[in-house]
Amino acid sequence: MAQDDGPHRREKAVAYVLMIDDNPQTRKYVEKIFRYRSKHELGFATTASEAVESLVQRRPNVIMLDLFIPGMDGIDFFHSIRNHPATESIPVIMHSPVELDQLTKLRLKRVRFEGFAQFPIAASELNELIATALKRNEVSTKKWVPPAV
Repeated sequence: MAQDDGPHRREKAVAYVLMIDDNPQTRKYVEKIFRYRSKHELGFATTASEAVESLVQRRPNVIMLDLFIPGMDGIDFFHSIRNHPATESIPVIMHSPVELDQLTKLRLKRVRFEGFAQFPIAASELNELIATALKRNEVSTKKWVPPAV
């Protein structure tokens, strides 16, 4: 579902963000932030299989991945993204609307992602996480030019 332009948006979208989350309240909350407080375009997937389909249809600049999605554990899905050449460089912001237990926190420490959002989150904080992820993406996707010999 592509984000429509809100009344306060006049600029062209800077980046396409794919949010993978099955919680309708969280999606609605983030959609409102994007509509009124962001210059990015937002797409949704609610399951792991829908997310794969979305990734095939359009490569996002950033993925917002819920830790608990139907069809696959969020951390396992993260590993599948990182282990595929077509998606390994896409920045991922993990998120959750619930407080994390100790086991999940430990599992997250073993994963390298670009940020973590605990919902509800302030619009400014979410926009900062996305901006940071986009900057890291710019650095990692620049073509390497060998030095002149």
